[in-house]
Amino acid sequence: MKKLNKKILVLSLILLMGIITIGINNKKELNIKKVDSKKLAVYIKQEDGSYKASNTIPSIGYTLNNEKSTCSNGAKPTWNNNGLNIANLTSNNTNCYLYFDGDVATKKLKELGLTSNTTAPDFSQTATTDEGIFGVEDGMYGGTSYYWRGAVTNNYVRFGNFCWRAIRINGDGSIRLIYDGTTCHANGTSTAESIAVANTAYNTRSNQSNYVGWTYDGVSQRTLSGTASNAKTQLESWYNSNIGNNTTYTLKIADGKYCNDRNVELGYTWAINGDKFGYAGYKRTNVDYAPTLACNSSDVYTLKTGLITADETMYAGGKHGSNATYYLYNGQYYWTMSPHYWESLGGGYASILFVDSGGSLAGWGDLSGARGLRPVINLKSDVTFTGNGTIDNPFVVEEI
Repeated sequence: MKKLNKKILVLSLILLMGIITIGINNKKELNIKKVDSKKLAVYIKQEDGSYKASNTIPSIGYTLNNEKSTCSNGAKPTWNNNGLNIANLTSNNTNCYLYFDGDVATKKLKELGLTSNTTAPDFSQTATTDEGIFGVEDGMYGGTSYYWRGAVTNNYVRFGNFCWRAIRINGDGSIRLIYDGTTCHANGTSTAESIAVANTAYNTRSNQSNYVGWTYDGVSQRTLSGTASNAKTQLESWYNSNIGNNTTYTLKIADGKYCNDRNVELGYTWAINGDKFGYAGYKRTNVDYAPTLACNSSDVYTLKTGLITADETMYAGGKHGSNATYYLYNGQYYWTMSPHYWESLGGGYASILFVDSGGSLAGWGDLSGARGLRPVINLKSDVTFTGNGTIDNPFVVEEI
């Protein structure tokens, strides 16, 4: 068959497949609206391992089986939660056969006996009740991440002689936890015990914007090496003394991905000092109410321990505004890992978003102020548990 020019190809695809074209390059990106049985066949893997034909394309919780999925005319399909991408597309007589498997995070969710909501929450409001578990595209790990939101009571985990609260199941099936102390605390409890390192600066200096970095150097907007922030040094010291010195524990810990998002707001230009500007994480969580798990690869640290991000705090039910009932509330001040602002007045100072004593996601004050650290770790995807996640019967990591 003759190759069609791009305009004819796009028109043909619109007429024949009922699709919207969202990009035309060497790799045609197609956002499927509906399944046309003449051109597109979709199969979803069942519990028994077989594939069943479907009239709809699955949303979150599934990944495309790249090995089984094929298109005619030499085209090759790939998939993300935003749509279908077809490479080497040259003909209007292209037929695609797509096979979807449940992803590893969905498998872990089921393994824990948990289910997720099918709707998205309203991030412009704090989550003061038990809203449950939601799925979202995981921009760092790939696949789907499932996060707990609001005053949930089924995310308690006992590990390493400490109590933790599960933040989310990462896209690779590992589970992200935040420290809750030597004992488990009911939602709404004000307690300093859930702070591992108290009254410490995120960084001891704040008069340059690059001090928002988990690590930093003297000139760059971002670096994954360089000088460690005070928070990184203090946190890793706690981890090494309480978890890292025990082989039984460390065998369960995954190398987690942690986002220290140093992108600046649209319309601003980063500078080491000078004119003020806001960081992108501040605008997402305080203006747009649009958290994300995506992160610039140059801001992703692979670590044994880190801090929660402002985006994860918003997924959990926090925002700018008090919330004393969601599971992250502890009546204390503690740092996130998300840069907030560079203020040029008074010699200039940089700030980091933090959770305040009312449970609000805040950012006032410079990063050399005293706040607490709540360690975040990730348990490997193959870790197994007993219990049901409640405060009286928490998920307990099984020893092997």
